[in-house]
Amino acid sequence: MRRVLCLSPHPDDTEFGVGATLHRYRSSIETRLVVFSDRSRTRGEKHNDRDQLAAAAKLGIPASNVKFIDQLGIDVQRLPVRFFGTEDARDRIRRVVAHVVKQFDPDVIFTPASHETMQDHQAVTEEVIRVQRGRAAIFGYETPKHNRLMNPGTFVRVDEADIKAKAEAVNSYSEFTTRYYFEERMLDALARVRGMDAGFHGLAEAFEVYRLVLE
Repeated sequence: MRRVLCLSPHPDDTEFGVGATLHRYRSSIETRLVVFSDRSRTRGEKHNDRDQLAAAAKLGIPASNVKFIDQLGIDVQRLPVRFFGTEDARDRIRRVVAHVVKQFDPDVIFTPASHETMQDHQAVTEEVIRVQRGRAAIFGYETPKHNRLMNPGTFVRVDEADIKAKAEAVNSYSEFTTRYYFEERMLDALARVRGMDAGFHGLAEAFEVYRLVLE
């Protein structure tokens, strides 16, 4: 795993789903983070771009590797939250994924888990699984608020420093102030459950496996 592509329907999804893993491997991988929307219209948030860069930096991702989709140079606009399922939105998702995969040639693609209850997450992952071909492995990450049917097939062992960095990353979003699931103790608890699921005493992040090509 050298080049990692993280697809984030909204600011904070990648941090929740892959944050500890990205922090653990930060010195040995190159990560590209692509964000499809912001919350300027739905919640009136004004600092999503700034906060997204700050969150990524906590995980070791340089600002140059973090892009909202309208910053990719392919003439697409950010998607409106909760409308990812429209024909136009799905076309934009496919165009973005095809462009970034061709440009970056990732070894691994992280996308939301396929049974997320959030429709925007579902749309991104359905299009990735539907159209993406090639050698890149595809894994589904979990976001605690929107996942009820997580069926992990692989686990990444992490440590307390990784969970702390993950908590710092999700709390970089300055306009989120009342989200209990941003608390480090909540993230730590989930990681301990995932470690138990994997069969050891410790911390882990869990992922569904949609494609894995062994060479």
